[in-house]
Amino acid sequence: MACSLLLMAVCSWLCFSGAVASRTFYTAAVFEHARVQPENSTVRHVIQTNLGYYKKAAQVAKLKGADIILYPEYGLFMYSSEETLEKYTENIPDPSKERANPCQDGAKFHNRPILRTLSCIAKNNSMFVVANAGDKQDCHGQEGCPPGGAFHYNTNVVFDRRGNLILKYHKEHLFFEEFMDLPKKQQDPRFETDFGTFATYICFDIDYARIGEVGRKVDAVLFSTMWFDAFPQYVSVQFWQSWSMGNNVTLLASNINNPRYYSVGSGMFHPQKGVIAYTHSPDGISKLVVANVPRKGLEGHVPANVSITAINSTDAWPYKDDVKNLPLDCSSTIVEDKPGVYRCVEGRLEGYTFAKLSDPSGHVEACNNGMCCSVDYSTRDGFGDEHFYLGVFNGSYNALDTYFFCEEDCVLARCDEKVDTAFGDIPCGVFPTKSAVAFKSVFLRANFTTDMVYPQVLGSGIRLLPNSDWHHHSAGYYHRQHVVPSPGDKINERLEVSSVHFENEQGKSLISVGLKGRCFERDPPFKRM
Repeated sequence: MACSLLLMAVCSWLCFSGAVASRTFYTAAVFEHARVQPENSTVRHVIQTNLGYYKKAAQVAKLKGADIILYPEYGLFMYSSEETLEKYTENIPDPSKERANPCQDGAKFHNRPILRTLSCIAKNNSMFVVANAGDKQDCHGQEGCPPGGAFHYNTNVVFDRRGNLILKYHKEHLFFEEFMDLPKKQQDPRFETDFGTFATYICFDIDYARIGEVGRKVDAVLFSTMWFDAFPQYVSVQFWQSWSMGNNVTLLASNINNPRYYSVGSGMFHPQKGVIAYTHSPDGISKLVVANVPRKGLEGHVPANVSITAINSTDAWPYKDDVKNLPLDCSSTIVEDKPGVYRCVEGRLEGYTFAKLSDPSGHVEACNNGMCCSVDYSTRDGFGDEHFYLGVFNGSYNALDTYFFCEEDCVLARCDEKVDTAFGDIPCGVFPTKSAVAFKSVFLRANFTTDMVYPQVLGSGIRLLPNSDWHHHSAGYYHRQHVVPSPGDKINERLEVSSVHFENEQGKSLISVGLKGRCFERDPPFKRM
């Protein structure tokens, strides 16, 4: 009898796996979590409370047919010292060296509740789980070992449908994150499922080249993050959609919902179809986004199956994502720091060249360090009392005076003057989140020395627009000859012309249209803080 039951179970599993593998899509869930971590709470309470949300989200995802669920970076805890980090991290086995199923091996993992619960979420719901945790590895006697005797890593873990740990990945580009350690060598972030091959990365990794290189070899990248909205071109869902298009990679992104500290927005993005599903609502509510995602290289119908569900530890209800919780101003230089208020940051723009749009329709252009950018546009009723500028930048982007990388940027944005005593006044330095100006057409065009260009169109209220309203194009390379550095010396420079074309006969309100080029070969070496 037992043998018969086992055989039936095996046959059922094989039939299920075969059915999933033959589909032209898989069903994915990304969970945007408003982490719960009251002051003076115990470590046990914080972990159990947030895992309660995770379990509820997975149950809802299962009911909606999800094959895989993705959780955010720092969704279970945040630390303030090396001592608190030590309490939240767990020793995570290396699945390439040993088999681990924490849900089945409860005794072995009794003091590792995060691993055990995540494994059981995968097993009990028969879905792959990608989640962020902290890995603690003994390092006594090793070079660079901290005084506490352990390395600590910001880590993504992956569990299969049976709860087996199949991958752990240590974040390779830390964003400050004092007391976290960098891995000593590059890792393989890929894992296999019954519906394709995937890779996982974490937050700041996306600003560097390798995630795209690996992403182009897999079905999709699953990206856990605690992202800071930074205007005008690094707003979460805006940037991830453009990254997906520019890299030709499907991206699934799960973010924290912590609007007071700049973090909001999650979704699924396809290089040809654009946004599949997303949320961007700074309301402090945890949300589950579920959708069918086309499989790479397979043609065929993909049924519509988009839903957003609000989640707490005990309940779930349909959620309508709108802009009612979005203030006009979010700049941390203007908005008071208090609970429940959405705040954002701005990029360092003092090196940009700006040109103002004045007429209801027209042509404007600007150049910066040899890069030129132009816009042809028409509005329905002009600009009223709003200000729109064309900005162009070619150089080393400064992220908080700590991280630097090469960018070639061309952006049209609604903005106001920023009075900055440290760097001088900037005519376009503060970015309202909404606009009443209706554009009927925008044709933005620029020359780039890189072919890694991210196209962007962002509607009023931080809304992503359908592909029917806009498209982007790269016209290929042309050669420009110029003199360097001595008179008479000439070199040929290969330039790519990229463009974004928005058109809507009735007119739509936009807050930005952009092209962001990443010239990785001109990056300085990455250094942590």
